[in-house]
Amino acid sequence: MDDTKHNKKPGRGRPKKKPGYNRETQIDELIGSAVALFGEPFDDRDERSENASSIEAVAKAMCITPVKVRKLLITADYFTTEISREVQRLHKMEMTINEIMAKTGLKQASVYSYLPYKKGAYNLQEPTLYAEQTRLFRRRKKACESLAEHMGFDGAEEYLWDAILAFENYPFRDENGIRFRYTISNEMILFDGKTIGRGEMVKVFLLVQKIRIEKKNVSKAEFEKYCDEPELYVIFTRLGVC
Repeated sequence: MDDTKHNKKPGRGRPKKKPGYNRETQIDELIGSAVALFGEPFDDRDERSENASSIEAVAKAMCITPVKVRKLLITADYFTTEISREVQRLHKMEMTINEIMAKTGLKQASVYSYLPYKKGAYNLQEPTLYAEQTRLFRRRKKACESLAEHMGFDGAEEYLWDAILAFENYPFRDENGIRFRYTISNEMILFDGKTIGRGEMVKVFLLVQKIRIEKKNVSKAEFEKYCDEPELYVIFTRLGVC
């Protein structure tokens, strides 16, 4: 009698449906994409720029649900609200999901959606994309605050240039919703097919400051009297100059 079949070692379970699949790696990649598309962190205690991307827009671009985008951003410490902070606080107190549900009135799915993924990008040793984005956001925010503090005083143009440097490659959006970016080389601001020198920009900035002595804001029509570069108006508006 042939005992070959009887001596064969048993298998180790079902074959994987997705060979090579790595959940942690996939989460890391999704987080990086979500953060890059979202642009600026969201904190309901701080003001966020009007032209920053929404969760819905990111979800559409990534072909996933807004709830999943929010969870990815929460994992990246890139999205926080009063309710998400409360859920995470209770979770850190080792309360069960059911206890958190009872405490907050949220449904189970909602509680899980406000908690970060347990594994993923924060296991990486190298600085992740969202960490770099967070540092860049803080640098830009600080540059705008410093510029606002020195507007109308001598030397304000130096703080303007610091802000211009900080916002290099920022995805600005014009009145038609079209995005554009700029780069800087040898104190020249480079757009698609055009350049604006630092000296030229400072001249416009000083004229705008004079207008703001009498008025709080500078309209686009007033701005165009001194400069015919619409991109510069968008930039100045984002930096709080206009």
